[in-house]
Amino acid sequence: MSAQSGPEFSSLPYVVAGLYLLAALPLWFFPMSVAHKLLPRTSSQDTMRLPARDAITIGCAILGLWVIVMQALPSLSWYAVLAAFWLASGEPISSMEQSRHVELITGLVSLVVGLLLVTKAARIGAFILSRQQPPEQ
Repeated sequence: MSAQSGPEFSSLPYVVAGLYLLAALPLWFFPMSVAHKLLPRTSSQDTMRLPARDAITIGCAILGLWVIVMQALPSLSWYAVLAAFWLASGEPISSMEQSRHVELITGLVSLVVGLLLVTKAARIGAFILSRQQPPEQ
């Protein structure tokens, strides 16, 4: 019979939770800082006129941020936690099943798509407006 040792203390869950908190702080203030840079401050009675091209550009940037936050970050963080546990157990990452690497690939693809939507928002907006058909009368 072999004796089993008691549960061991692991700081990894606390480190991961701390990283989530550190990432959450800038994300909490990021939307308003972007809004204040894009739109001038006005009083509540002022009406704001926003050209369609600017609205589409802002929409593309927000969509890109949404893709990054809702698609890329969960996939990449899940893979990072899995890889950290895998490495902590003494196994090389290359010994993981191939199906476990799918999260990394989908996260990276989502990150690229989101970054393209954010960085090329003006070009995408111009392309969308150029493809718009004139209304029939």
